[in-house]
Amino acid sequence: MQKQSNTRILVIGGYGIFGQRLVASLTHYEGYDLWVAGRSLAKATALKARLNKEMGKEIGIVVLDIFSDQLSNSISGCDPDIVVNTSGPFQAQYNKNQSSENQYSQGKQYAVAKVCLEQGRHYIDLADDRQFVSQFKERFDTKAQRKAIVMVTGASSVPSLSDAVIRNFISRFAALDTINFGISPGNHTERGKGTVASILSYAGQPFKTVINGHCQSVYGWQGLSRYDFGPPIGKRWVCNCNIPDLELLPDLYPQLKNIRFKAGLELSLLHGGLWLLSFISRWGLVKNWQRYTNILIRMSEWFIRFGSSTGGMYVDLIGTNKQQKPLKIQWQLIAQDGTGPNVPVIATELIIQKIVAEKIQPGATPCVGLFNLEEFFAIAEPKGISQKMKEVQGKEVQGKEAQGKEEQVKQAQGKQLNKKGRVGK
Repeated sequence: MQKQSNTRILVIGGYGIFGQRLVASLTHYEGYDLWVAGRSLAKATALKARLNKEMGKEIGIVVLDIFSDQLSNSISGCDPDIVVNTSGPFQAQYNKNQSSENQYSQGKQYAVAKVCLEQGRHYIDLADDRQFVSQFKERFDTKAQRKAIVMVTGASSVPSLSDAVIRNFISRFAALDTINFGISPGNHTERGKGTVASILSYAGQPFKTVINGHCQSVYGWQGLSRYDFGPPIGKRWVCNCNIPDLELLPDLYPQLKNIRFKAGLELSLLHGGLWLLSFISRWGLVKNWQRYTNILIRMSEWFIRFGSSTGGMYVDLIGTNKQQKPLKIQWQLIAQDGTGPNVPVIATELIIQKIVAEKIQPGATPCVGLFNLEEFFAIAEPKGISQKMKEVQGKEVQGKEAQGKEEQVKQAQGKQLNKKGRVGK
């Protein structure tokens, strides 16, 4: 691959909710030649004009479709050093053993990653699909090492930031038993079509996670519970979500007995509405809500004036300390004033820096263990994103036993529903 004097970075989906924030942030660095790609020339041109006006920066534009047979030619024509794929939903870019609603995407597994491997270009994505991320290393690692390129998947809030939190605190535990974590964006936050489509694809669908030391099934956007973030966010409803961490964490931390990830919408009306829709899918009345993504996004925007622009992420770690006493660490991220969509792209920004500085070994890997919390918040804090932590020890630690009993009740209820013939699977 011919090298330019600057590092040329092609951001596919660069005018989207996450992509445009990444591109805007990268304009502050010297030595980056930025290009934006996607199917819409109008949107790319609008972003180019805005960045030129607001920051005095010029970016290039490439019109491409990741499912097109011309993808390879489109990427090679730009000749980037690094390709960043922000174009979700990533389920459509994997879709193995599932009937994709987008027939155009079938047979296009890992299309962008394949082209980068063939052409010898570094690759990063923001994938949130469990299978896409968990199968990535096996698919590409050996060949990426031979090509001396870095290929990183899941450079987003999960699994990269969640992993950084775990690694930051795990030394305080003699034994880490339980990880409960989740995300809740503010209602004023822009709705990313890929993110919404991802959640809708598994709402009401069964998937596996570790509960009480065993791999058990739960259902997407069910397991309704309330999480108290404290000020300034307060209490919000959260439900089960299927993410790469549920596949990766048992291998990284085999001692874990409980792994639960949940997400929630700020408005109870919207969260509860999706919770009800998940039962319709679970009972087999609607196979998959993903086809209704655009309609549901438009309906949610009827309520955009309600709620706030503050979102949060939490990671609760439960186990025992070095004195064999119960220990619980509660970590939270707070994103105010609409800064939430910056969180997923900070990981990608860090990985780009490390690739340019040759601080990541060639190969293909999920984005775990590649940066720490200090590096993350060096970028996050100037954007108005903060963190807080609370440590609880001894008798005050609660959660493991209660969670186990709660799950046993839910599993029993699920079995009763199955016996009555009201569950599709």
